[in-house]
Formats: sequence, structure tokens, C-alpha cells
Amino acid sequence: MNDNQKTVESYEAHVAEYINGTPQTVDGTVKEWIDAAVSELPLDARILEIGSAFGRDATYLQNMGFKIQCTDVTKGFVKLLKEQGFDARELNALTDDLGGPYDLIFAQAVLLHFTPEETKSVIAKAYNALDEGGRFAFTVKQGEGEKWTDEKLNAPRYFCYWTAETLRPVIEAAGFSDIKIEGDKATGSAIWVQVIAKK
Repeated sequence: MNDNQKTVESYEAHVAEYINGTPQTVDGTVKEWIDAAVSELPLDARILEIGSAFGRDATYLQNMGFKIQCTDVTKGFVKLLKEQGFDARELNALTDDLGGPYDLIFAQAVLLHFTPEETKSVIAKAYNALDEGGRFAFTVKQGEGEKWTDEKLNAPRYFCYWTAETLRPVIEAAGFSDIKIEGDKATGSAIWVQVIAKK
């Protein structure tokens, strides 16, 4: 079992704990980032969300008039999303084809669970799944190094930390040239790096 499989198992076993420990509304810096990600996109834009969890961000986008293809690697979340009426399917961003082409691929707090090499692979995969002019919007936790933590779920999850400076060359190497990266974005107790990269 690899690091990501262990992390997925922790989510699978603690869906309720994750929901209870996560803000239920989109506001503050998260709202600003999502609004920027969909800025000037037509309402019929093809949007893929990787790691939809319990559908908080998808609900926000849906309320703006967009249609979202929700996905998650966790079966429990996919079941919950379908029960809420979302178009949802299981998707492992590391091993599965993303489909496409999309106008926006959206991944809030997902790539932080991948090793540096896995992150490079997923960013490249996202680039290939986007239409020309399409955007990849994602966030990672700000910092340095890697660690395992039991916080929030009382179960082990792997985290890899990035800064705007370490992340930019990885995104450029995937082929993106129009890149907006903003660090020092506080949400609760965490500091985030927010990315919107255009193909």
C-alpha cells in the first residue's frame, strides 16, 4: 500500500469526521479564489472537480449557474454526492484518465496529499485534459517538506507542502504559461497557496 492509498483509507473510514471538521460555507479567500477561477467562463463551461468531498464548492459553483462533474476517490463521498443529486463518479487522479477536454479543472485541497513526483504527474495530466485556454485551479498547503498527521480525522493522512516559489517551475514544466499563484492565504488554522493556471 502506498502513501496515497493509506490517506484514501483514512478518508473512507472518517467521512463524517471530515465533514464535521470542515467549514460548511464558501467565503473569504476561498470565495475570492473560486470566483477568480470561473471569471469570464460561460455558464455552459465544462468543469471537472477533482476531490469534491461533500459537495461544498460544487454547490457554490452550481448556485452560480455552472454544471459540475463531481468526482472523488472516496466511495463514501461519491455516494453522498449522488444522494444530493450531483453528477458524481469515482476518480483517482493518480491512476485514472481525467477525460475532457475541459474548460476548468478544479481541485481544492487535493494535490497536497500527493508526493512531489505525483503532483508533477497530476499537473501534467490536467494540462493534457484541458481545452486550449482552459484553466487548472488548485490549492496546496503552504510550507516545506512532507509529513503524516492524524489531525482532523484522528487517522493518518500524508501532506506535502509547497510555496509559490517551489510550485511555479513545476506548473511551467507541465506547459502552463499564464500562471497566477498567491501564497499566504489563511483559512482557519492553515495557510494555503492558491493557483490558477491557464493553458
